[in-house]
Amino acid sequence: MIQIEDATGFGYRAKVNNQNRLLVQAETITKDQDINERSGKVWSIPFENISPTGANDYIFYIKNTGDALIEISDFRISSETAATQLVIVGVSGTASGGTDVTPVSRTVGSSAAASVVAQIGSDITGLSSTGTIFYMQCSTVGQEYRLSTSSKILIPKGKAIGIYAETATASLTGVVSIYEDI
Repeated sequence: MIQIEDATGFGYRAKVNNQNRLLVQAETITKDQDINERSGKVWSIPFENISPTGANDYIFYIKNTGDALIEISDFRISSETAATQLVIVGVSGTASGGTDVTPVSRTVGSSAAASVVAQIGSDITGLSSTGTIFYMQCSTVGQEYRLSTSSKILIPKGKAIGIYAETATASLTGVVSIYEDI
């Protein structure tokens, strides 16, 4: 009879069920939680009361300026006007007209800085869409909407994404969550 024993010297044996499957116990955590615990390289980019000046004006921009892959884990956005549709797109060009923002570390006191350029504003210009990634509909006033996908949005070195509002009547508040793949 072959037995599987632990390697700690206690002599514990592995347990198998009646279907000959090894019984194990495991803890799972999300990738961004693991990265935050190991390196502190998870950040939030918040914005408040951004009102586009016209239809299809960009209100958010982020570009990866480092060597590591930047991943977006989720978007949380609310609108003070109903029926606001946001479009998340890949972009090219040089963003201007927005306010530069520094991502906030999700590890309080961490000195890890995100290798990105980020802007928020009511009319960020100089950008051209390279393709729609997602639509995000904010249909109820004041309700937070969350866009999260298991495949994440990946931003390689030198690439960027933007968010624009299809209408000019929105007053948008939210946060974009990013992390650096290590």
